Amino acid sequence: MKIAIIGAGGQARIVYEILSYDRNIEVVAFVHNMVPESGENIKGIPIVGDHSVLPELIKNGVRGAIVAVSMNDIRKAHFEKLRAMGLELINAVHPTASIAPSVKLGSGVTIAIGVIISTGVNIADNAIINTGAIVDHECNIEDHVHISSGSSLAGRVTVKKSTLVGIG
Repeated sequence: MKIAIIGAGGQARIVYEILSYDRNIEVVAFVHNMVPESGENIKGIPIVGDHSVLPELIKNGVRGAIVAVSMNDIRKAHFEKLRAMGLELINAVHPTASIAPSVKLGSGVTIAIGVIISTGVNIADNAIINTGAIVDHECNIEDHVHISSGSSLAGRVTVKKSTLVGIG
């Protein structure tokens, strides 16, 4: 499936690397709100501009997207626009992540390298579980949450919508 990554910063580079393991995904563009200099790219993939380029990308076969922006409010706004456009919001799950079979994932979720997610966890839409985070049993992670690198949640924790759990 051809997809676009929304964002062109550090989080976008993390998501691109995660998606590079999936042979069914072809990243064709990074969409960023700042007008890029001519020919600007990330790992050979062009940075093409803001949301106004999405109809043309869709016309050229892009069917999915993922928002790769760490700021929760900005990520939420992008997610809602993409959903309204009918794009499939895909998940990016690093192959080194250890995820219990009973975990439920929403759409547009990023799970980074070295993450551990235990039994009975629910992760809602557009959440980021970043590098090396641990989410223990029966936690509920609501929409647009960012669990930062190295953070640990004990069992039966609920993290409310748009919350940032800081690093470590």
